[in-house]
Amino acid sequence: MESEIKALMQEGNQYLKAQNLSDAKKNYLEVISKTDTESEAFYGLGWISYKEQKAQEACDYLSKACSLDPLNKNYLQGLSEIYLQLGELQAAIKLFQAYLKEKPSDVDVYLKYAFTLAKNKETDLSIQALKQCIELNPKELAAYMSLGELLYHLMQYREAQAVYIDALNNDLKSEGLYKNISKLHIDFGELDQAKVVLENAINCFPDSLVFPYRLSSLDKSVLSPELFNKLSHQDPNSAAPDKQFYHYWLLSKYAEKEYEPILEMEYLAKAHEVYIKTTAFPYDADHYLKELKQASLTVKEKFEPLKNVQPSELSPIFIVGVPRCGSTLIENIICSGPEQIIKGEESSVISHVVMENLGKDDSDFWLNFQNQSNENFQRNGLLKENLRFTDKSLENIFLIDFILALYPKAKIIYCERTPLASIVSILKNNMVSLPWAHKLEDILQYVENSQKAIEKYTEEYPASIYKIKYEDLVTNPEDESKKLMAFCDLEWNESCLSFHNKNDLISKTASHIQIRKKINQNSLYHYKSYEPFFFDAKQHYTWL
Repeated sequence: MESEIKALMQEGNQYLKAQNLSDAKKNYLEVISKTDTESEAFYGLGWISYKEQKAQEACDYLSKACSLDPLNKNYLQGLSEIYLQLGELQAAIKLFQAYLKEKPSDVDVYLKYAFTLAKNKETDLSIQALKQCIELNPKELAAYMSLGELLYHLMQYREAQAVYIDALNNDLKSEGLYKNISKLHIDFGELDQAKVVLENAINCFPDSLVFPYRLSSLDKSVLSPELFNKLSHQDPNSAAPDKQFYHYWLLSKYAEKEYEPILEMEYLAKAHEVYIKTTAFPYDADHYLKELKQASLTVKEKFEPLKNVQPSELSPIFIVGVPRCGSTLIENIICSGPEQIIKGEESSVISHVVMENLGKDDSDFWLNFQNQSNENFQRNGLLKENLRFTDKSLENIFLIDFILALYPKAKIIYCERTPLASIVSILKNNMVSLPWAHKLEDILQYVENSQKAIEKYTEEYPASIYKIKYEDLVTNPEDESKKLMAFCDLEWNESCLSFHNKNDLISKTASHIQIRKKINQNSLYHYKSYEPFFFDAKQHYTWL
């Protein structure tokens, strides 16, 4: 019997290697009809079922293989992958835990265990597992990168920075690692340290254009004749798409340096065209241009159930507008006064929760919206007793109904700026997470939608919305900031205008450099030199 089973297994494995799945399956089934202890046969059947897209069947076979040989890593990896495909995260977690109890030094399994915990939103355990990976193998770059990313999303920025620097100190190198370290230095305003990191990255990865691209916003000297000569002799269309993007963007920097605004815009348009084609966004442009705009209309008639919901007494401050309108400046003024205000920056809590629940059971919409919004604000460290917070998720301009339904005492600040000034700045600053910000027509449509939304909401909720003009703020900062703080029911003092001197100032937005300078009028009319580029657009959008 034993020799017969061995022969069947050998033949089945040969069939499997030759991708002859049907004959391999016959052999394995014959094996398990003769014995129920041949784990490799169950594993083979599980693998075949997986290839045949029979996930539950594959799960059953692989579970049997694991029960027979629980410390077999191949079986573990196969079954855990099926569990993840079926969404059975807790089952996968228990599988990893049982294996690691017997083999606590297996870094590969610890890493997958950590990923699964993070996916299951068991953040603390995931962090512990990643730290264990690093302790077991300080040369495992993936563990550092994952731990840093997790801490960053928890808004533990210094901790994330320390993890990335530890990886570099352990002589680990990757483009992603250098990008993350330099970004955090920039976010913290540590521009000299960022320059050093980017210069080292250029030396380490001389063929990469991403680091000259990033360094060019900090140090124009990187735009050397040698780099220009290199770009001029390369055909961007023959390069990988990401290199095409950096190629065109760097050429736009040279055009800016030579005061050729039209050429600069033409290169930027090409760069954005590449970026939108090669980037995966959580939402597409229609989400911002159509779905958010329609969300309030979709549930407006269902606001009635709110009468049965206990209104919140909190008075958070929501800052809305279009990108590059001065919103980061306004948030820093508000958060730098004598009263402690928690800075939320861009949490996107409201929009995520709205879109997640829209179209589901209407009877539960408001309860789910309220609970999930508060849970997410809590997770982001914004809901603390007796403290107010800001939220600078600019897309909230379409969701003011929802905000005031959740927080009737909320303050809405609308940042208004000359539209063309914002549009030029959007094009000149790659808004990496916004799919609508890379086509001029989409940008124009978004700005127009925003204008219509704020007009509608100001008419409906005049007491809850305060409009502040960027141009007025930078030309008369003291008077305008006093009026702003008064609307927010906050005390004003000189510290509101000296935020740029704060050591703990952090910004994840494209304004990270500007907000570290005293309020000035340097960019007030910068957009005017680009006006000829928008000649055709002005024929269609009279507000330009």
